[in-house]
Amino acid sequence: MSALHITLKSLNIDLGFTSTIVVLTILAILAIDIALTKQANADYSSQLVVQTGLLLESDLVVRNVTDLISKKTCLAFYIRTAGTSSVIDCYDVIGGFGTVLRQIGHFKEDAVIIRKIEDTKNKRMCLVAYVATPGTAPAVDCYTVKERFKDNLEITAHLREGDMSVRQISDLGANRTCLVAYVNTKGTAPAVACYPSISRKGGILRQISFMREGDLIVRKIKDPLNKKACMVTYVSTQGTSSNLFCFDEE
Repeated sequence: MSALHITLKSLNIDLGFTSTIVVLTILAILAIDIALTKQANADYSSQLVVQTGLLLESDLVVRNVTDLISKKTCLAFYIRTAGTSSVIDCYDVIGGFGTVLRQIGHFKEDAVIIRKIEDTKNKRMCLVAYVATPGTAPAVDCYTVKERFKDNLEITAHLREGDMSVRQISDLGANRTCLVAYVNTKGTAPAVACYPSISRKGGILRQISFMREGDLIVRKIKDPLNKKACMVTYVSTQGTSSNLFCFDEE
């Protein structure tokens, strides 16, 4: 009642029994109206973000979600396994609401599954890497291409150092090179980093530096043909995840 700033005195109604019942009835009607208005607004707001696409590839789920206000569309990735976590990538809508999702390449290397997912309507590509174990989360790196060539996804280099494995994947159709780092231990999750390709030749990966402090391991990996260096970091314990950061280096 205090929120409505309505009192019996302000209504100038006699405080008799009948008048009190009338006032209480009016206040009840106003309270119900406010509650219905709030509920209607909540329902309306929730419809501004909607699912506009779905792709299922074995144990990988990709849901397309569109924000109708910002005109952004997003891809949410997760694995159908216990304790999984999701990853999301958002970008501008250029081909109308919704997406046309398809898988255009995949393979399995050791325990790592690698899939390339494309939104053909908005020219968005995503490289997804994951391991099909409980508690995992996919690693995703997405990029938009202005023009594309014939799709061709292949492994062009492989580096194994200690318990870490790094694979170089060439996405020739999008002119991108991606690195997938994976630590060979139980419950791990991989890492992915993609960058524009300079060379279309076979790849070369080298470890040029290594540091270990306590449980932390840091390795510097060089991709000389594409003039990139990447720092890979992880801890050598079960359930760990590697992390990649790449930068230009001659």
